[in-house]
Amino acid sequence: MKRPRAGRGGAPQRAVLRLGSLARSLEGRTLAVLLLAILAVHGAALLLYRQSAVAAADDAFAIQVANQLALAREAVLRRPGPERGAEARALSTPHFEIGWSEAPMPSPARSDPALAALHDRLTSLDPSLAAGLALTFDAGDPLHQDLGGSLPLADGSLLTFRSAHAPSTARRNPWAFLATGMAVLVGLAAVILTHRIAGPLRDLTRATGLIGHGRVVPVPEAGPDETRAIARALNGMQRRIHTLVTERTQALAAVSHDLRTPIARLRLRLDGVADTAERRAMASDLDDMQAMIDSTLAYLRGDANPEPRAVTNVASVLMSLADAGQDAGHAVSYEGPPRALATIRRVALRRALDNVVDNAVRYGDRARIGLTVEATCLRLRIDDDGAGIPVEALDRAFEPFVRLEGSRNRGTGGTGLGLAIARRVVEAEGGTIGLENRPGGGLRVEIRLPRTVP
Repeated sequence: MKRPRAGRGGAPQRAVLRLGSLARSLEGRTLAVLLLAILAVHGAALLLYRQSAVAAADDAFAIQVANQLALAREAVLRRPGPERGAEARALSTPHFEIGWSEAPMPSPARSDPALAALHDRLTSLDPSLAAGLALTFDAGDPLHQDLGGSLPLADGSLLTFRSAHAPSTARRNPWAFLATGMAVLVGLAAVILTHRIAGPLRDLTRATGLIGHGRVVPVPEAGPDETRAIARALNGMQRRIHTLVTERTQALAAVSHDLRTPIARLRLRLDGVADTAERRAMASDLDDMQAMIDSTLAYLRGDANPEPRAVTNVASVLMSLADAGQDAGHAVSYEGPPRALATIRRVALRRALDNVVDNAVRYGDRARIGLTVEATCLRLRIDDDGAGIPVEALDRAFEPFVRLEGSRNRGTGGTGLGLAIARRVVEAEGGTIGLENRPGGGLRVEIRLPRTVP
């Protein structure tokens, strides 16, 4: 039988599920906190660095402009008028151009806060510049604006200047890129370290999921001290529980053997009872005692089932149950396909289904077995014609040693373990079992079994 292909959206959907699982996990939340902390610290460091670097660059720029203006003013004033233009050009550099104008120009208004701060800084460095110093930013690239201005001289002429606004280069300092690279490396280290720390926790989770299925599962004692301590405690707990269960099973097996011996002796003595009716009643009581012992031991053995799983035709198991019931004189029927394969424990499943069918015959007069093959599971139905079970008591029917009054009479026999054993077997196979009252009367037991090994 060909398996259906997964849809195109399968991979993205699985990725979303994995991301959702990571977000809910301790590893994901720890990573989120660490990465957010790294981003916050790095952002604050870059902001402080930028502010300090720009402030330092602005201060150095102001000192340079103040010194050059003071030197240019003194040098130009020492020259006669016709030579002052040439002297100003001689004092110019590629980054600081100086000019001289005989006619004064109107001072531009200092509306820019940055210009006002620079003006105050220049006049604080050289108070003699306060008389008429005018500053302006040339239009152009806002990141590389050139500073322009004019300074009136004592004779009424005007000294002009233009300088590249050097502080803008502080924004491209290589230390900022180095700090960003270091933050990225620290983030990667945090991811790797958190993943390695969470690894033992994942192994611990997988191992504990296997505990309680009839065998001791060694939990790896790895990772930090806390994880090692938890694994060590789980291993010790497993050993204690396994010892207790083994001792209990051995004690029950001994009691069962001791009880079977007097029961066998009583059966031999039945032949000496002359009254036929009395002999039959005593034999029935002995059968009930034997059934109680067998069912109690089967329940208490729990998951300690050495039977391996194998591919089984579940339909043939159901048909054999129906044939056995009919041979015993009961109204048992089967409706379904002749072949339905699943990987199960055949003997354990037959015992569980035999309990369900026996309950249907005993309490509901007849058992109608149905089987439906679905894509991923087999759906089994066992219907009877009894009085059903009150809705509020449906869940209690699976509890061990519980026999519901009204719908389950003590006079019919039984130990109250049939459904408990059936549920344990079905769930061990990865399936589910449930009860519901049928609309037309009677009780329905529905079992769903996966078609692959759970």
